[in-house]
Amino acid sequence: MTPAQVHDELFTVWSAARAEANLAYQAWCDSPGSNAYVVYRAAEDRADAAEHALESAVRPLIAA
Repeated sequence: MTPAQVHDELFTVWSAARAEANLAYQAWCDSPGSNAYVVYRAAEDRADAAEHALESAVRPLIAA
């Protein structure tokens, strides 16, 4: 894969994870509780991990 393809794939993964986290947050706000919070935090952690992976892939491109 080219660096641009890796970026695009990681961006897609991050975007989907961010959307999932946003939906989980809204669900937690609509129906507060420990289960909804755990689901939200798990989704947020996945979004954070995807963001870190994307940033790691972009950093060498910026430095070049």
